[in-house]
Amino acid sequence: MILPLVMAATIEAASPAMVTSDQLPNLFIAACLDGSAQTSGAATPIGFDALPSNLRMSLGKPHKAEVWKINGLDKAYLYSLSYRDRGFSPRICGVASDGLVLRPASAAVESRLRGGAPSAGTYKPVEWINEAAGYRALATRKGGYTILQVNWLKEEAARTE
Repeated sequence: MILPLVMAATIEAASPAMVTSDQLPNLFIAACLDGSAQTSGAATPIGFDALPSNLRMSLGKPHKAEVWKINGLDKAYLYSLSYRDRGFSPRICGVASDGLVLRPASAAVESRLRGGAPSAGTYKPVEWINEAAGYRALATRKGGYTILQVNWLKEEAARTE
């Protein structure tokens, strides 16, 4: 299932059309984990081929792709991709930004996935696996971007609790 980005909640942005780097973890959580984001003019749909080549190459060749350029001060993208030829992670959703700091971003995602008070986060790449919920989530740096991504282990995997 590709993520329709016209969903229930709105992105809390500094202005209706701008998103700051510190808001990106919440956008990732809303769009990719909760399925409850709405761009409200804060993102512009673009084609998969419009992604920077180093980011596009790391994502492989999806069968279906929905990609948005997030309006803000840095290069930031939201993507929801489906793959036909992969037995693992047939669907992924993520946020990639050249201005997102890994430590607070990983803390926000960990807080959402593990519950409870946010941790201090980490400067190193981190991965959270929950086979029962059907996902592998990660916070990492690659090709000049900080990436928050969830890899759904099967197409019908439910959103996280």
